[in-house]
Amino acid sequence: MSIKTKMQNLKKELILEEASTLFEEIGYEEMKVADLAKSVGVSITTIYGFFDSKEGLYLAYIEHQIDNFFAELQARDSTETKAEEKIHSFIELKFGYYCQKKKAIEQSATNNLLFFHTLYKEHANPFQKVYLYLAECFMILNQKLDNEEAMRMAYAVNGMSDGYITRWLELDGNLLERVDEVSRLSVLMVQGY
Repeated sequence: MSIKTKMQNLKKELILEEASTLFEEIGYEEMKVADLAKSVGVSITTIYGFFDSKEGLYLAYIEHQIDNFFAELQARDSTETKAEEKIHSFIELKFGYYCQKKKAIEQSATNNLLFFHTLYKEHANPFQKVYLYLAECFMILNQKLDNEEAMRMAYAVNGMSDGYITRWLELDGNLLERVDEVSRLSVLMVQGY
């Protein structure tokens, strides 16, 4: 890899790092690309050259968060032996991430369900590796499940946990208090399938 390519990659990472801070401090709607450009000392054109649009920048932020989430999930996986523990860990970690990143998701493009569906037509689903992880856990938990059934269950459990997150955003309660409940419901759903 050339020095120029390495410098471009570093510049992109630094822009994404600053954008992440802004998304998390002031939120998607309030974050202005012009302010980001000024903050990192590049032109708006440079940012759009890397990310195409504000939505593209936000997608890169989400993908980065999912990569971090998955790495942490895998690290926890080495200490947990039962599928139930792995599911609980997934829910706990997911809810923890949302609590930490609340400002970045409030009143953002993610509240529009079509936002990600539109982007996933153009990009691979960055959450796919998490779905595969969950499907593997579900096949251990319920050995009657085949790959496709386990994958559908992974989408269903993720969707159910998203519902709890949406409700939390509406009510501003304590999302982490719901970890045991969602974990238990997820296990029951998979076992009863």
